[in-house]
Amino acid sequence: MEKNKLTTREELKSFFETGDYPTEIQFAELINSYAHLDEFNFGLSIRPSGKTSAKYYDFYKADNIMNSGAGHKIIENSQGNIPTKIEGYLHILSRAVYYKSLDIKLIGEIDIEKHKPKIIIERYKQRKKMSSGSVKPAGFYKEKMSDAELWNRKSEYIIDSNEIIIDIEPIHYFRPAANFKEFLPSGSINRSSSFKYTKYRKPFTVIQAILEIDINGTAYRSRPVGMKIILGSSGEYDAINFAIN
Repeated sequence: MEKNKLTTREELKSFFETGDYPTEIQFAELINSYAHLDEFNFGLSIRPSGKTSAKYYDFYKADNIMNSGAGHKIIENSQGNIPTKIEGYLHILSRAVYYKSLDIKLIGEIDIEKHKPKIIIERYKQRKKMSSGSVKPAGFYKEKMSDAELWNRKSEYIIDSNEIIIDIEPIHYFRPAANFKEFLPSGSINRSSSFKYTKYRKPFTVIQAILEIDINGTAYRSRPVGMKIILGSSGEYDAINFAIN
């Protein structure tokens, strides 16, 4: 059998017809065509990293949001450098942003080579009326790779170890304003109660992480781990942090 090619049920049955003498390879194909119960007991253990990182960013707002394709841009730079001029965008702020990364452990008997694990990131999106007139309900959605890249985000991460640290650069989940404390969740709508603050009056946005593994050519997903990305807005060195549900 070719590597990663799933043997059909009909082929498996043909190995064990009356008078047949199944080979070792055929028995192996039978066993490998079914998922072991332990393979479904998997998931993610996530916590904010103990280390705080810092990057310097230039923040821009579009002159015409409706025609820009992207209402804002967040560009990494080095402190002291002059912000790049971007046609159609106004530079509104430059500053260092301190933030936490995510310490992640895979739960279960995950074989990296066999199961090809990856982490899927889903953003919470508000209820939205589409141009067709239909309504897209509020909920968690995985962004298209091209859409995520437009905002310097990633919607999935390929995993090569059972314990990893992922830097999602959480500032890219916020929409900038001239005052850092007035940043909003990216994609939020300017209306009353369109987003919430924590009890410390810090804006936050919500995402969830899901472990996806491959078992005999079929993708299986774990239960999601929800988290808030909380803007560190109480001082210059207040880091963006995560509250894990």
